[in-house]
Amino acid sequence: MKKISIIIIALIIGLCLTPAVNAGSLFLEDWGVSPGNWTPTNAPANTKWVSEDYTSNGSGFLDPGWGGQPFDSEAAYIGFKNSKIYIAVVAGLPQGGSKDPWRYDNPKYNYYDFNRRLEKYWYDPGDIGLDLGNDGTFEYAITTRINNNNSTNTPTPGAGKLLNGNLAWTNPKAWEYNNVYTDWNGISNPWAVAGYSDAIDLGVNFSYSAFGTDHYVIEAIINSSLIGLYDWDNIYMHWVMECGNDNINLNAHIPPVPEPSTLILLGAGIFGLAFLRIKSRKKTAIAGKILHPKTVKASIIRRSN
Repeated sequence: MKKISIIIIALIIGLCLTPAVNAGSLFLEDWGVSPGNWTPTNAPANTKWVSEDYTSNGSGFLDPGWGGQPFDSEAAYIGFKNSKIYIAVVAGLPQGGSKDPWRYDNPKYNYYDFNRRLEKYWYDPGDIGLDLGNDGTFEYAITTRINNNNSTNTPTPGAGKLLNGNLAWTNPKAWEYNNVYTDWNGISNPWAVAGYSDAIDLGVNFSYSAFGTDHYVIEAIINSSLIGLYDWDNIYMHWVMECGNDNINLNAHIPPVPEPSTLILLGAGIFGLAFLRIKSRKKTAIAGKILHPKTVKASIIRRSN
């Protein structure tokens, strides 16, 4: 008995000393999504998604710009369940951003061309824009950057915040030769929020984590009451990195929800049916007891006496 107790204590200590394992994505893995397999197989029935994965090696055309894996937007998802909205974006850009592979490591630009050496060649992830009603105005944003180390001209309150109220957006810019930048004629707008009135911390309902070897997933779960979701017919989502090389967009129809009165009536109906079923069983049991042969015989004997 003493040996068993020692073994149990050792197992408990071992479990306590075991380092925590990364739980992976917030919900996307549970939906059956993995890098290269973008189709959700276990998502809510009303989930909408889109994929535009660039799979070639090296740098290539991403639309509207050129770039390699760090600047590739892979897939986007919007799902609805239990009065919550689930939002996810998969991309090749880590949360801390990435350098421009075309010039950052090029000795010609870094050491011989003074003008190009002064250019910005580090780009950060953008905020996820939410346009309720798809009317061209992004009323809400989900922040993704931790700090302002790289994007000093566009401050952030930190990652995992739901921003709203007079949002002032900045647009992406891809720096080219002699500090002349490309704005892609507005195709990739907007990029990140520079001004806002209100911020709600999503806490554990936000994640920016590694997803496979060269992908990252941004995920958020938002209570529909925070954005008045069901006052609208649809929701449009937009995300792009700071250089604007590859944006991803998704429009989803918002499913209707039962009115509170309907839920109350439905619950009352179910309760009523259950009550009638129980009452019917009791009547059947009583009737069976009265008509049982032993009960009838005992009654006849008492009457004869």
